[in-house]
Amino acid sequence: EALPMLIEAGFQNAGLVAMEIDGLESLPTGIERVEIYRTPAAGEELRMRSLRRAAEEGGVTRHDVLIVGKNDAHILLLRGLRLKGMRPLPEQQKFSIKRN
Repeated sequence: EALPMLIEAGFQNAGLVAMEIDGLESLPTGIERVEIYRTPAAGEELRMRSLRRAAEEGGVTRHDVLIVGKNDAHILLLRGLRLKGMRPLPEQQKFSIKRN
């Protein structure tokens, strides 16, 4: 039950990256590969990192999303997640994420 939710979280996280970098509201259109390493333990703290790999024609962006758990153990990798930009993000909704 947790894995579909993690995949959805990966879509959302990559979508935020596309919003920040490209100023686009996007929807997922495909994934090259999904690697499932393990199911997280109940209550396990998870971290997620999305990396925008490329911008392609037609407003498509390609991302890799990695979800890790305790001791940075890999849980799930979405490789080559493609998002299709549906419309530009309204100016008043643009943002920048502060990173450490």
